[in-house]
Amino acid sequence: MSVNAVWSSNDWDPLEEVVLGTAVGFTPPPVDPSLRHFFERPDEAEREKIPSAMLDRVVDEAEEDFHELTAVLESHGVAVRRPERPVAGQQYSSPNWASVAMHALMPRDCLSVIGDMLIEVPMPMRSRYFEVFPFRDLLREYFDSGARWLSAPKPKLPDSTYIYESNASVVADDEPLFDAANLLRCGYDIFFNVSSTGNRRGATWLQRTLGPDFTVHEMSICADHVDTTLHILRPGLLLANASQMTPEMIPSPLRSWKTLWVTDIEDDGFAFDWPRASRWVGMNLLALGPDRVLVPSTQVSLMRQLEQAGVEPVPVRFRHGRSLGGGLHCCSLDIRRRGELARYF
Repeated sequence: MSVNAVWSSNDWDPLEEVVLGTAVGFTPPPVDPSLRHFFERPDEAEREKIPSAMLDRVVDEAEEDFHELTAVLESHGVAVRRPERPVAGQQYSSPNWASVAMHALMPRDCLSVIGDMLIEVPMPMRSRYFEVFPFRDLLREYFDSGARWLSAPKPKLPDSTYIYESNASVVADDEPLFDAANLLRCGYDIFFNVSSTGNRRGATWLQRTLGPDFTVHEMSICADHVDTTLHILRPGLLLANASQMTPEMIPSPLRSWKTLWVTDIEDDGFAFDWPRASRWVGMNLLALGPDRVLVPSTQVSLMRQLEQAGVEPVPVRFRHGRSLGGGLHCCSLDIRRRGELARYF
């Protein structure tokens, strides 16, 4: 077993250390081409005015939920780390565009852990360009403890990056682009979702960076991140969104495994004019181990389904996944899991 400060190669080995994001400093970003590309927002999104009292309440309640989540994780022996708290409304620009930093809420999107390697990924949304910076003190600490730390090439993100076709959006292949939540990690096999948040050049960059021992499998199973569509609960057992997927869409190496099909999910609602995530953010789970997962406490039918498959659900309060755009899996990054880097096929 590994004793590295950073070690994780899948989403199910026993969890020992995790980074949780923060809702503090959450700032609705400008409606530029990259935002229009990523969110299924209404035409009147530009006119949204969120009252400061409402925004403060959502942020405060989200932080309350993180506080409770920390207590639950620590009760299961998991060390919890948090980033620096960003200042709301931080502005920045490149030679070709300007934006406002949105948050430091979702380390799962801006960072990936593969073995003992921490990877800063090339995110395609402009308001998330420097999202990794509040996590940098932690990255430096992990690096000093022996982890490998690297960053993908910083993208230029011109308007031509964002392509709309047949009511769907993709990102151009001019430079490597992907969010870390496009990845489904399974030991030496990485499943990479080519979508509005990841392109084939990004998959190629990741394959060459990881080297020939790894295999990066391209797939296109949903519009953006995979963690509201497909989870590997443990080897041999999948959790899949029946509204998004069919059996034929499951990547071929995984098709022989048993699949729990989620046919419905509770809608937790949203606080602002329009949601930043679909109701399927309710199946955004964080595994404590191969037989135990954290689940939003409102998802009663999902918890019963997991129990019937021999997976113990641990309910936790998580009120604002749709308002802020991320669930339990999005807002966490497993730094260390107790297990081996293995092959499962």
